[in-house]
Amino acid sequence: MKYASLSLALFLALGLFVFTGCGDDDAAVTADTLNYDGPNVTAPQNGAGLNTFAAFFTTDQTQPFAGRRLERVRFWLTRIPLATSVVVYAEGNTDRSPGAELYRVNLTQRIRNTGWNEHVLTTPVDVEADRGLWLAVEVDIENNGDQAIGCDSGASYSPNGDRLLPSTGGVWTSFNEITGSETVNWNIRGVLADE
Repeated sequence: MKYASLSLALFLALGLFVFTGCGDDDAAVTADTLNYDGPNVTAPQNGAGLNTFAAFFTTDQTQPFAGRRLERVRFWLTRIPLATSVVVYAEGNTDRSPGAELYRVNLTQRIRNTGWNEHVLTTPVDVEADRGLWLAVEVDIENNGDQAIGCDSGASYSPNGDRLLPSTGGVWTSFNEITGSETVNWNIRGVLADE
């Protein structure tokens, strides 16, 4: 009985220490994300060849994060393409096409699954107060009508969330402009490093 009381007292003391010892310093940190999309719903059928899907974040959207770094890019694949690259561009002279390429990596040999994929940038990209960012996923699609990058339902559609450089030409457009009515946001997200 004496040992049981001592064990119970030690257990309670240890529990009190663990409960109060962590405090607010160990609170979970939520990473900030640049994205327009909601949950994946589908993926469009695309033409064969090299297609680039992108989300453009204006200076107004990136300015609050100035001084931080883009650390990861997440994207949804419905089907594994022949080749996959993640590309980060600076803002261009207009909102119709990106500026200078800031980061590129070929992930073809690393892509093993459909669904969400995440790439940790080997050299994080600085977020600057006076520069927007384009987050892109470039895929080589084998057949006409194949699907690759996923998209949401378009419930919170942004015209900057469905940028597209199709295999048929060297001019950036949007999925909405191609279809004339479809409103979607690509499942492409940029995760910022903790402050």
